[in-house]
Amino acid sequence: MSKDDKYSRESWITDEIKEDLRRRDNIVSKQGIKGLFNIKHNSDFSIALHEILMKRHEENPNSLNQSEFNLFLCMHLENAGQADHILSFLQEWFPKYSDEVVTALNEIGAIKSAAIIKQAVGLLPKDGSWFYDSADEKTQKRMDELDSQFSDYPDGFMRDLYRKYADDRRKDFDHDDKSQ
Repeated sequence: MSKDDKYSRESWITDEIKEDLRRRDNIVSKQGIKGLFNIKHNSDFSIALHEILMKRHEENPNSLNQSEFNLFLCMHLENAGQADHILSFLQEWFPKYSDEVVTALNEIGAIKSAAIIKQAVGLLPKDGSWFYDSADEKTQKRMDELDSQFSDYPDGFMRDLYRKYADDRRKDFDHDDKSQ
């Protein structure tokens, strides 16, 4: 099966959606920022932007400007909160950016989420040791409550915040469009 028809076996997907998915995959593979901003659905936009930012960060962690890095951090935190626990981000994936992700959440307009994560960061051991090794039962329960609150999208859908933030700072994303 060729890359272009990886969606052909999915009979439940309409032809229009298949075409949108192929277009999104093409934008991601070319890291086409111009095409990215032409994606109409915020969920597809967010998926494509996340894949582009991940790819660029893997190639060179210093290649993301501040606007891009804010979204990169927020997207990874959201993924951690939805897939497992906010501690995955805060202690495993990007522990050195625990404070910076709070700033990033505020920057994108996720004010309630930022407050939740700030409380979670305040519960982390100051020496960087594993949370569950030193936290008492009450503190563990509070961390789980914060994880649940964050995962309930207190600021609305993150994909909408990502899109608005990126649209408002579009010039920050046009600097290195590899599709041109």
